[in-house]
Amino acid sequence: MTAELRTWRLVLEYDGAAYTGWQRQPKGHSIQSVVEDRLSRVLGGEAVRVIASGRTDAGVHALGQVCSFRATRVRHAQQLRDGLNATLPADIAVIEAAEANAAFHAQRSAVGKLYRYVILPGPSRSALRRGRYWPVRWPLNHDGMREALGMIVGRHDFTSFRASGCSAATSVRTIHRAELLQVEDELRIELYGEGFLRHMVRNIVGSLVDVGRGKQRPGWFQELLHVRDRVQAGRTAPGEGLFLVRVDYPPALLVPGEPAPKDLDGDDEAESDE
Repeated sequence: MTAELRTWRLVLEYDGAAYTGWQRQPKGHSIQSVVEDRLSRVLGGEAVRVIASGRTDAGVHALGQVCSFRATRVRHAQQLRDGLNATLPADIAVIEAAEANAAFHAQRSAVGKLYRYVILPGPSRSALRRGRYWPVRWPLNHDGMREALGMIVGRHDFTSFRASGCSAATSVRTIHRAELLQVEDELRIELYGEGFLRHMVRNIVGSLVDVGRGKQRPGWFQELLHVRDRVQAGRTAPGEGLFLVRVDYPPALLVPGEPAPKDLDGDDEAESDE
């Protein structure tokens, strides 16, 4: 009798500084390759493919990256979490492990994602937070930056903030929330939306800093949405300041259900994130 495949959900926290990004690469050290290798060890050699909610780029961090996989040899969520944490390197941790509905797919099932970008403004720097923020030395106009952010809330074509190598079928996305927050000495840009194009958050932040410096007026963001030309927008902010904070899903898909459909492990990389 064939063992039953069950669907599992992992929530990962990682420091992306030492990695080429989430996705497995022919050359380079990816988070996906490390997680899949350690998971196979925990499962006694069973080969598994781990699907993430989206591809984070080199240097990008995660506080709540969500992954899914199917396996026959997992029986207890706590043992899975503890076994993985015992074998993973110190810069990757499993925050949560749980069995999910058979139809759950970390990328396709996501209904919302929260990204945070951290800027450390001014002449100071932090030794303990190195690699986790963008040092911006210029004075920044917070009011102008908030005004610009308000223009991207809603459903828009984000071609001007889309990386040239992005393979997503459409550049139209919905941003539900865009905020600029001062938290102690950090300036944080938080974007919550249904999904994001490759480098979209970092391109928005790079352009936002141009507004903050006074190089562009806030209304420039409205113009960028209309012109749909990446060349017209600002620079791409460094990956080291970006964090994937949270990924949301319909609650019903987080509860174990029917046997998994055959095509669950299809092409999950059709749409790429940061």
